[in-house]
Amino acid sequence: MRKYKIHRLSFTVLVGCLLVSFQSKAQEVENDFQYRTNLKISYKPIKDVKINFTPEIRFGDQFQFDQYLVEWEVVYSPLKRFNLGASYQFKGNKTGSGDFENRNKYALFIEANKKLKRFTPSLKMSYTNSADDDLKSHFLRYKASIDYNIRKSKLTPEISLEAFHDLGVNDFYKMRYTAGINYKIFKNNSIGIGYKLDYYLQEYHNKHIFSIGYKFKF
Repeated sequence: MRKYKIHRLSFTVLVGCLLVSFQSKAQEVENDFQYRTNLKISYKPIKDVKINFTPEIRFGDQFQFDQYLVEWEVVYSPLKRFNLGASYQFKGNKTGSGDFENRNKYALFIEANKKLKRFTPSLKMSYTNSADDDLKSHFLRYKASIDYNIRKSKLTPEISLEAFHDLGVNDFYKMRYTAGINYKIFKNNSIGIGYKLDYYLQEYHNKHIFSIGYKFKF
């Protein structure tokens, strides 16, 4: 009986130490918040080609102006439900002195999707020189997403999961979890709100991104 009590006490102490350790690590996690607003304009000059133009403004934790960017994207659809694309992004980051540091981002991607009743799952892989952070490296990004067209509704919810593979160190840098919903205002106009969680795999750091945007097609 005494030996049983000693084992039970040891087990209790071990569990307590583990809980304290996990709690300590949880308290060390740094959480950043960012807020984004953008306008996306889409235009189809010819049948299988689409051009997207997206200006965006980003704000920091205290809603202070933090970044601006402009992105151009060209999407070519050689087959139904299959896309090839390229994009270029010019971004200005506000520094501590109040000046802006300009950066350039480019990406190449392939994407495939399929209509399954009211669901549309898609897979996308892209090569880019940025992970939307200050880290200077090259990445492969793997994204899986699915949206659902609600019957007799103008709302379309969407969720996605994206992995960022840092080619410089040949390891995964972060995961991005996204949930959002679009509301169709008119035939070619919609507004969307979303939330993204960037979960960094090599450090105790999370970024929470809240966004609102307006889409216009012509």
